[in-house]
Amino acid sequence: MDISKAKKLVELEKDGHKILVTLWEGDQISSCATSEDKRKQYCESCQGDDELCRDYVEHLKEKGYEATEIELGELELMESLPKFLEEREIAVKPEVAIAVEPSNVVVEPEEAG
Repeated sequence: MDISKAKKLVELEKDGHKILVTLWEGDQISSCATSEDKRKQYCESCQGDDELCRDYVEHLKEKGYEATEIELGELELMESLPKFLEEREIAVKPEVAIAVEPSNVVVEPEEAG
């Protein structure tokens, strides 16, 4: 799904086990759970509104999960992922650094005549 369609995102954690709950436009809720060792991830989605999403988050909190709601809003153009990827594809001119090695030549000032 396109993350710009997310209305609400809550990260819950308990004993290294994380669950991301997302409420999407069109009243769809997704839940992605990640194992402690991060080797397994299980995602599911269902139809549901803001109230059902809130109830599910409260249910997980009652089971001991700590919740952090992530604020969603309009990303600035420079902060968006597509803009970041676009910048990575642009050829970057290498910056050339010139090092000057000191020499033992002593320059005497010219005498005024």
